[in-house]
Amino acid sequence: MKSIIAGIVLSLAAVSALPAAAQEHTLKYSFADVDQPSENAAAAHAYVFKDTLERLTGGRMKVDLFPNAQLGDAKSMAQQIRRGTIGVASFSSGVFASLYYPKLGVIDLPFLYTTRANMVEVLSTENDYVRNLLDTIAKETGVRILGFEPYGFRNFTTAAKPVQGPGDLKGLKMRTQEIVPHQEMMRSLGATPTPIPFMELYSSLQTGVVDGQENPLATILQQKYFQVQKHLTLSGHLMTIAGIFVNEKWYQGLPADLRQAVLTAHREASLAYAGIGAVQDVVALKTLQQQGMQVYTPTPGQLEGFRKATTTAVRGWAEKEYGKEFVDGFFAHVAKVSR
Repeated sequence: MKSIIAGIVLSLAAVSALPAAAQEHTLKYSFADVDQPSENAAAAHAYVFKDTLERLTGGRMKVDLFPNAQLGDAKSMAQQIRRGTIGVASFSSGVFASLYYPKLGVIDLPFLYTTRANMVEVLSTENDYVRNLLDTIAKETGVRILGFEPYGFRNFTTAAKPVQGPGDLKGLKMRTQEIVPHQEMMRSLGATPTPIPFMELYSSLQTGVVDGQENPLATILQQKYFQVQKHLTLSGHLMTIAGIFVNEKWYQGLPADLRQAVLTAHREASLAYAGIGAVQDVVALKTLQQQGMQVYTPTPGQLEGFRKATTTAVRGWAEKEYGKEFVDGFFAHVAKVSR
């Protein structure tokens, strides 16, 4: 009997060792958002990416998830992806642009996209324009962007002064990401842009370091900004665009079948990203109102005022920074896709 039991134990040990023997790559997937895949778009992408990639590769690739900025904020993630110490990272494309490829900031200009679906179409890697841009970025920076995701339209919140039209932001200190086009937009509205790391934003709002901020509805809810901000304006002035980043040298070094599995897993995860994001914005708005936020919906005329105050000024700035030919080419692409 002992020999039989010993044989079973050895057999089980051998079976349990098989996945480890077959495993070729372990990826760290980093994102700053909460670890709630049913309530957060970035987390939803991470979980579906992990499940799909591990399944498609039969365990040859394993994905470890690191939510809540465990491996650093967006700037740190960008640096680590470039060094190859993180396998996959999801964070704002604008942060990467500001650090390593300024021209990518053109996708972060105000009032570019009408819906999530429109953004997905405009920035789809199925488009030659976008595919060529990403190939250039990978060549020049060593970082491959697998694709862009629609985190959500950003809206203004303030502690004391309600914002109804563009003039109401004049003189306010408004937190922005470290994204230069976002900062230029704030300047065009007369506000003082104040870059603050995401994980420090709540305390900065609480202590009055800044008067307000702008984020998607789901983020405002999940980070509990309603506790330190009274007013919410549904301006939808910018789309938060996330990039899914990998190290180019690592990516190109994968066997062709594993490289294809990474792309397929990303495409599958993108469905979850867009779907969860859209649903959560609807749910978040209702909950924020229940939590006591004073919600203001600008009139069409007021929204047009925001557009006029920002789009011409920021596009002019972008033409000086990135070159008029480049900016014109991007806007031509947007117009072609958005017909």
